[in-house]
Amino acid sequence: MSAMRGGATAERRPRAMSPRRSVWNDVADRASLANYRPNLRADLIWVRLTTRHSEPYAMVYLPDSEFLRLDETDAYLTERMDGSRPVSQLVVDYFERVGTMDFEAVAELVMDLRAYNFLTDPPQDVFVALEQVLHPPQPPRFRFGQGSMLDLQFPLKRVDGFVSWLHDHGGWIFYTRPVLLASVIVTLLGLAACIVEITRGHDPFAPLGGSHVAGILALVAAYILVTFIHESAHAVTSKHFGGRISEGGFNLYYLMPAWYVDVTDGWLQPWYRRMAISWAGPYSGFILAGCCCLLVFVLPGGFLATVLFKIAIVSYIDDAFNLMPLLKLDGYYILADWLEMPKLRERALAFIAGPLWRVVFVDREKLTRRELLYTVFGALAAIYSFASIFIALAWWGRRLRPMVEPLWRTPGLLTKVFAALVVAAIAIPLAIGFGRRLWRYQRHIRNAPKKAKEAVEAMRIRDRLSLLQDVAFLEGVPDAVAERLARAARVRTVRRGAQVIRQGDRGDEFFVIAEGRAAILVRDRGEDRLVGHYATGDFFGERALLGGGVRAATILADTELKLLVFSRDLFWTELAGPVGWQARVRQALEERQRLQTVPLFKGLGERQLDLLAVKLQTQAFAEGQAIVRQGDEGDSFYVVREGIVDVTRQDGRARRKLATLKAGDYFGEMALLYNQPRMATVAGKEAGSVWRLDRHDFRDLVGRYLDLEGPIARKARSRRLSPTRGRR
Repeated sequence: MSAMRGGATAERRPRAMSPRRSVWNDVADRASLANYRPNLRADLIWVRLTTRHSEPYAMVYLPDSEFLRLDETDAYLTERMDGSRPVSQLVVDYFERVGTMDFEAVAELVMDLRAYNFLTDPPQDVFVALEQVLHPPQPPRFRFGQGSMLDLQFPLKRVDGFVSWLHDHGGWIFYTRPVLLASVIVTLLGLAACIVEITRGHDPFAPLGGSHVAGILALVAAYILVTFIHESAHAVTSKHFGGRISEGGFNLYYLMPAWYVDVTDGWLQPWYRRMAISWAGPYSGFILAGCCCLLVFVLPGGFLATVLFKIAIVSYIDDAFNLMPLLKLDGYYILADWLEMPKLRERALAFIAGPLWRVVFVDREKLTRRELLYTVFGALAAIYSFASIFIALAWWGRRLRPMVEPLWRTPGLLTKVFAALVVAAIAIPLAIGFGRRLWRYQRHIRNAPKKAKEAVEAMRIRDRLSLLQDVAFLEGVPDAVAERLARAARVRTVRRGAQVIRQGDRGDEFFVIAEGRAAILVRDRGEDRLVGHYATGDFFGERALLGGGVRAATILADTELKLLVFSRDLFWTELAGPVGWQARVRQALEERQRLQTVPLFKGLGERQLDLLAVKLQTQAFAEGQAIVRQGDEGDSFYVVREGIVDVTRQDGRARRKLATLKAGDYFGEMALLYNQPRMATVAGKEAGSVWRLDRHDFRDLVGRYLDLEGPIARKARSRRLSPTRGRR
């Protein structure tokens, strides 16, 4: 169709049809993480900090949410997530900053940010939504407190305001230098006074006013007071550093009364302030105990002195226990902050439960400093966690007996009930703890045979993999394929003096020596001649893998042999899967077999052939194509792989043919040995290929390692002196 506009003719062209995209193409694009464009929430809060070793990092969080710690690189990438860059671009940004491509690291960072709800599109768990539709949640029932029965919490309202009031109305004074110095003096003197009182025979578990019941109640009251001061010290110290106390209250931990505060805002403080927050709790107890002991030391014996000494002893015991780093208490958090290893206990226990045994028995590698720390800490934590129950039972049994026995002997039901309650208050939490630990350990013990079997199997496969890694024609095979081969291998033991294979026989098995030593015999003029030995890690019989392989030598066991045996069918079956791997391995085997037919390489061993095969480069040539030219600088040595080449030399206007070379012949050695230009031109007579070895590899490999320099030099001298063949 055409139209007339202002005297000009405009022809309407058909629109180019763009290829139609299916809905599955769109789904694939949307589902691809590489195309995802992460966008940070605008209300995200950042806090920049440095480690004890001055390494920068960032803490990222939302109000009333969990904290996420980012190292410098992760923080850099996170700041670039503005919705305009896909993950694929962030991988490029990571490469420009770090120098390596690591899609997995970037993807993991994006998924973590999304899981923490730090991106504008929060994660949607369709399975949870479906579960809520199929099984609607029941209306919440009234609960007395929150948490489990073994960790029941009763939060108090407006805790942050109460802590601020405590700090502003006298708490701040404890952070001034004079008071800090005075607290150290009181702590040390109080500890000395406590030791003096104990040596005098002052019993902290003595009855109060002649009543054992009153003595026990006084200990309980002292414990509640000590834990209140302990937790208040954590909270006030965090407030002193500008933190916020999100929660706090009364706690029944394993049915034992206590107090708790949430000072997770401490993660936003430098490492030394986090340590100070953790240390404040036990230190407050030491100050309290010191004051009480000094008063007991100067006061005459009586009701008040007995109560104060009970408070002091409870405080010392509680705070010393809290400083134990093997449990997740204050001492543990101080150690973790000092080492800058969050989740130290979890990582250490996880390491000794599995990876440790693999490193020691399977990989057989030396432990790193971090792994050694995990091993020592994890072992001590596991032992202490189990032994602490028995220690507590023994300690409490020794201490409670003098108090409970008189109560039990006292006439009347009330005293017996009270004695039973006292024993139950101690025994029930310990029994629950012991039962939970025993349940965990019995599961580990029950799974021990299975774990041991898996460890032995892993060690066996590891040893086989290390042997297969030395098989040159398997170089580059994916780890999963190599592991399948290792698992599929049959083990065969051959007694000393027995024959493994015989020259001239046809075979279909390939062998790798796992243990032992074997002799290589070649029949020459009716006699078997010893030409070498195979040792652990060597292999033979690879021709059988190509089919129709004839054994080129006889192998005898010098010692008892342990062999990994692969039949031809099994080998290629296990190697199946990755596209092209069978072809690559076949090509490597065929190339190795070709090298064995070259007269120059006849005397080389299996390892030497493998090394040569790695260094040689294959170069094809066409009919009439020059491989080297007369007068050019010589930089390579050549062996004819297949085809035929002519050697010619130009003398003035005349061109003379010096030689015709076929597969197995070599050329180019003159220029390398005598450091001179090419003395002849070598061109293809029939299309084929050559093996090429550059000057550096020729000198190092041929001259030093393979010991071929002598034969090549003799051949070069004969060519140099020959009036008919000329020089190349």
